[in-house]
Amino acid sequence: MTVYFQETDSKVVFTLPRELSIPFKIRPVNETTGSALKVLYFPFPRESGLFNNAWRVVQQINDEEVARNAQNILTMIEEMVVSFQQSRFDLSNLPPLHAFRADDGSVLLEWIFVDYRVGFSIEPNPVESGWYLVSNRNLGEISASGYLTGVDTKNLITWLLSFIFSNS
Repeated sequence: MTVYFQETDSKVVFTLPRELSIPFKIRPVNETTGSALKVLYFPFPRESGLFNNAWRVVQQINDEEVARNAQNILTMIEEMVVSFQQSRFDLSNLPPLHAFRADDGSVLLEWIFVDYRVGFSIEPNPVESGWYLVSNRNLGEISASGYLTGVDTKNLITWLLSFIFSNS
């Protein structure tokens, strides 16, 4: 596995593996099937409140490309969270994921925690879309960010979710 490093403004260095590697099997629990299970992810209940605000905002975006890109990111986050849930991670303390539309046509997907924030900025020009993770002093004033172009987005989301589950 090739490993790349992401240096942050705060001089904290994180490893970013280029290949998706999850150290556990992603299999639904307590399920009976009559044949081999081909689906790895099940939709997270929208009524749970974890994603419903973000989906509501994303569905109101007029720019089709921005809407599609935001939906793709949101779907990947949702699928990854479901896989963590199926692996029996405790999701009870996760705050809702928020979405905000800006006047310039961009949309911000943001998870706001007590000591840090994780977000994705989806821009009308996809080359300008990016991600970030920032924290306060309690977590060492981490400041990590980058563009989404040329990045394995699933791998990035896995890394960010690992950070979230390690610090929530």
